[in-house]
Amino acid sequence: MDRRTFMMTGAWLSSMAGGAWPWLASAAAQSGTLAIVDSTLACGPLFARYAAHMKLPLFDTGEDIGALWYTTLAPLLEQNPMGARRALIGVTRACDYFVLKELAIRSAHLAEPGHAQRGGAATRHAHVAFAFTPRSARRSGT
Repeated sequence: MDRRTFMMTGAWLSSMAGGAWPWLASAAAQSGTLAIVDSTLACGPLFARYAAHMKLPLFDTGEDIGALWYTTLAPLLEQNPMGARRALIGVTRACDYFVLKELAIRSAHLAEPGHAQRGGAATRHAHVAFAFTPRSARRSGT
């Protein structure tokens, strides 16, 4: 990792944790939230530490985001402990985000994210930070 990437990803995490992205922090604070990360991204380990700090179950995208969705994420999102709906937050490559978004918004309860932040050109690989939230938890107009 070069110094510029380190500085950009360090600033990204500190701004996220500091509340610059309240939509992500809000989704992370919901009970039962799941986190997904692409650990090969420059900011991946930082996001993984954030998820660990928040005590969120964390899943790595691996080589096939579709397989992760069907084998792990979808079954977990369908489980509704005491009627609670789960949110899904994460940081992935733009291509994985596209596939995940298509799968998530077609699920029974995840809404298209109102907020997604794309990584800048200074990062080694473009990434997208996102929060998919339960439809019932979203207010209209957001």
